[in-house]
Amino acid sequence: GCFPVPRISHDVLTKDAGECVICLEELLQGDTIARLPCLCIYHKSCIDSWFEVNRSCPEHPAD
Repeated sequence: GCFPVPRISHDVLTKDAGECVICLEELLQGDTIARLPCLCIYHKSCIDSWFEVNRSCPEHPAD
């Protein structure tokens, strides 16, 4: 779409980081993740899909 998305940095996890709140699977060392400006992290594929529907952080909706 032509809407602005939040600036996201992609990274590879260097250590396990709990669960992804989008898919509820573990974020594991070596996974490709996306880090939002609010510092929340998700699997890259999860947040890519999420942003097709929502334009804010799943945990910090900007309303």
